[in-house]
Amino acid sequence: MDYKKNYEKQYGEKKLVNSSLGKFWGLRKFLKKYDWGRYFIVEQLIEPGEKILDIGCGNGHMLQKVKGKYQELYGMDISPSRLQEAKKKIEEFYPSDISKFKFIEENADDPLPFADNYFDAIICVAVIEHVYDIFSLVREMYRILKPDGYVIVEVPNIAYFKHRISLLFGKLPVTSSPYNWQDIGWDGGHIHYFTMNKFCWLFESQGFQIIIKSGSGFLAKFRNWYPSFLTGDLFIKAKKSKIIKK
Repeated sequence: MDYKKNYEKQYGEKKLVNSSLGKFWGLRKFLKKYDWGRYFIVEQLIEPGEKILDIGCGNGHMLQKVKGKYQELYGMDISPSRLQEAKKKIEEFYPSDISKFKFIEENADDPLPFADNYFDAIICVAVIEHVYDIFSLVREMYRILKPDGYVIVEVPNIAYFKHRISLLFGKLPVTSSPYNWQDIGWDGGHIHYFTMNKFCWLFESQGFQIIIKSGSGFLAKFRNWYPSFLTGDLFIKAKKSKIIKK
């Protein structure tokens, strides 16, 4: 399968239609302070450092949000058009910071092109559900992180109560966009599904220590008392450790 071609369809040709706001857009806009989106959560969890990597950086928006906390910001993505968009945004809106940003075209299924113990932090949001060998990717994250470095990762939650109801009625839970599957791939190219328990285990099994578990989305502050059931997406912050949980 040509992964690059698939994601160029999603983003370069704009075949991926985001339906996450839906009919509650007006309510969510009115109650914006209660809407914990992925950018908000990453900003809350990020700590200052020297070097940071965003795997699956897309248009670079996440790195722009945290640029004040890092001297070197690396963005990696498989889509050339998304990387081009990211570069243009930096040139247009942050010309004085161009030297801080480095964008690299790379497939997350391949070994990451960085030295051992290189980054203070890694962001990986809405990516690993697309990657074939997720154990290899997590091991690579561990390798390129400095001692005591950390990752912030988000995945869709297959155990979300809405998905459980779908299964109860014989329907397929959709964790990506429900539109244009013949163009963007089955369930938007999602090939792995996670519960909070297995999400944490994936990282613990490769030597990470889970520091924070959370969900994201509308009213997430209240839904986080049971994120594995009440939130559509799951977040973890995990620290590089020497403890491996089998």
